[in-house]
Amino acid sequence: QVAARVANFYHKSKNPAFKRSEQMNLDEKSYLEVPNDHNAIVVQHFSFPSPLADREGIVNMVWKRTGDKSIVVTVHPLMSHPKVENKDGKVVIRATFKNTFLITQLDDGTSEIEYGVHINFGGYLPRTIVNEFIIPSFNRILSHYQAYFTNSLELEDLTAKDGKLLGEILINQIKAARKRGSRRMRADLGKAGVDEFLYCSVAMRRLLVRFPWLRILLHEISLNQVNGARIVKVALLDMTEADAINLAKAFSASIFTSTEPASAVDQWIVQNVALEEFEKEYSWMRPFFVELAKYTLNASNLGLRLRVFAGALLSTTDLITDIYMTITFFNTEGQEGYGSINAWLIGLTLIGQINNSYIQNKKSMRHFFKDVLYILTGVKPAVDAYRVGSGAEKEDHQLVDPLTGMTHQKGIEMLAEAIPSSIVQIYALLLAEDRKVDALISILVSAATIAFTSSMISYDWDTSAERRKSTPEFYGFVPNRARSRAVCFISMTTLTFSHVLLLTFACALLAIMNVRWLLYFIFADLGVYLVYKTLRRDFNYYLNITGPIRYVNSFVHNICTKIALNFTLIFQLRHPNEIGGVMFVFSILSSLIGCFVSVYLFTNHYNGNVKIDTDMLQIMLVGLFTIWIVSVVAFVSSMNRSFLHTFYNANTMNEHCRKNFLNSRDEEDKQWILMKHPDCYAGWGDEHVKPWTLKNWERWEKEKPSWFTDNWIENVPNEYIPYEQRVKYRKTKGRVDDPQKRRRSSLAQVKTLLGGVEER
Repeated sequence: QVAARVANFYHKSKNPAFKRSEQMNLDEKSYLEVPNDHNAIVVQHFSFPSPLADREGIVNMVWKRTGDKSIVVTVHPLMSHPKVENKDGKVVIRATFKNTFLITQLDDGTSEIEYGVHINFGGYLPRTIVNEFIIPSFNRILSHYQAYFTNSLELEDLTAKDGKLLGEILINQIKAARKRGSRRMRADLGKAGVDEFLYCSVAMRRLLVRFPWLRILLHEISLNQVNGARIVKVALLDMTEADAINLAKAFSASIFTSTEPASAVDQWIVQNVALEEFEKEYSWMRPFFVELAKYTLNASNLGLRLRVFAGALLSTTDLITDIYMTITFFNTEGQEGYGSINAWLIGLTLIGQINNSYIQNKKSMRHFFKDVLYILTGVKPAVDAYRVGSGAEKEDHQLVDPLTGMTHQKGIEMLAEAIPSSIVQIYALLLAEDRKVDALISILVSAATIAFTSSMISYDWDTSAERRKSTPEFYGFVPNRARSRAVCFISMTTLTFSHVLLLTFACALLAIMNVRWLLYFIFADLGVYLVYKTLRRDFNYYLNITGPIRYVNSFVHNICTKIALNFTLIFQLRHPNEIGGVMFVFSILSSLIGCFVSVYLFTNHYNGNVKIDTDMLQIMLVGLFTIWIVSVVAFVSSMNRSFLHTFYNANTMNEHCRKNFLNSRDEEDKQWILMKHPDCYAGWGDEHVKPWTLKNWERWEKEKPSWFTDNWIENVPNEYIPYEQRVKYRKTKGRVDDPQKRRRSSLAQVKTLLGGVEER
């Protein structure tokens, strides 16, 4: 009779997605008394593990319609009731609950729920139990409301947000159904869960009438099995059940070759014509299948497991071999200095990663200390890979999203330890009279770790659905076909592996001949790059930082980025906001030429005491160069060649931002330009950005889009804001007429520097 009551009890009683299948019976023990249709007295029991005492609460629930479109539900505590007895003599503490729910039907067909809850469990409860178990259990009450109303929506009323909720409901339904039987029955029970979901949802029932094959598609996806990739080229209206099975197999294959649920679904949709048509007609379709992809990744994705295992194995093995070589250096006469350098590098890496973890998790010390434990035990790479692969989103306590956080940690590991340690170990190996196999193994493991890590970073960034949507002209060189993706990733890894070994051996040979030659090589390489960036007025970085710190930051960033490119080949660095396409190719080729020059100088002009078999050195050079060439050919053959121009594009940061702004149709993509430094839109901002902000500012004030925050407004130049709004901001937010007089605190600028602004 009352919608609030129905919503509260429907999923508890009839919906197996919420772990109950029995019919609600008003005579059951929890209902002590039902005076009328708007009132019930209920007892609630809470069991806690020993030595904590159980809790018991008696409440009087009253619900009333306060208008044509609103209902209020109040819950008041009672200290006793005649029907409540403690027969077994157990100690039970009386808990009190005061709740108020206001449910209002909105004009757009949705309902708004406002609620307040005051709970006193009495006695003492550890904070961990309250935070981890009790609070989530009460939040699930709202999910019951939400699920009921979402299932009640008509097909034409579904939005993208509803698609995400429908995906969550389906997953809960499948999980609950599978708990009703043994492991052997999981497949059939999962299909039963799908059928229950399709029956409970009004919109899904209507959709099945139009597309009966949808049931088969969801059945096959629920099986969660890795299958060969299948592409369906038929139109949406021509789909059959056989096509639906092939779509499900393609779904599994996309997840196997992707590292993020959103990128897997993006790959799946792009490959199949029917799905593109489906998405154009139903906006909720993509978020719905993204939720299914998250579940599939978490449940049994072989690709994610291989990724986590390979990353953890390489990183842990690299750390172990480096520690082993450090101890070996200390125990070998004349090589103690190498051991000291290695020890310092390992310590610097740990300090850098712990510091980065603190910046990422400083709002939650519990998560920070957990991360420190992961770092010190060597399992942090596996944890980060799992977070990214399972589709974990940015949490409230985190500064950046998991993918960016993993990139920071990997970058610290490569720049502070893997690269310099490899050079030191190669230098020591070439100088040693007795060249041991264990030293060579350590070098190869370090190179493999760098190659796998940098390739995974490049792969993750390029296949990110969010980045492909925001910057489609740059992200997308990794192909959509599963087999081509595998070839592309393997070729990136072998290319980086051979390049790292070539360059580190070249640096070691130059250091052996004359340390000054190595310094000349490094400074010449960096000098050419810095001069190139300066002459093109592209020296300063895009972060919106003012004052001298901006030039210091830009200089340090340019140096670190160039060194990172030389020794890691992270393909993301070809972005115009970073090194740029032309300099990306030039840097790779100049490093390669430097390798041949160093071997030539050592073979023909070195007369020192170090004896190295030059024939073996040349064989090694030719072998690695052959791997390099084959990898380049395989990469170009497998990649999406429509993005080949991004590897030699000469656009500056300013030119790229202009193209990106003009080509973007979504305001959320356009607004990023004003989070960057004004240099990014100098020369064209007054012509394109200013009219855009002046035209839409009043509407933004009314609609309040998610990105229209005080922080965003602070970065907008005064002349880009309507005069009447500018005056208001000047009064309320400390604005002044001259933008140059505005000063952000040093702490705010450092936060921006460390957190970064997503590249667009």
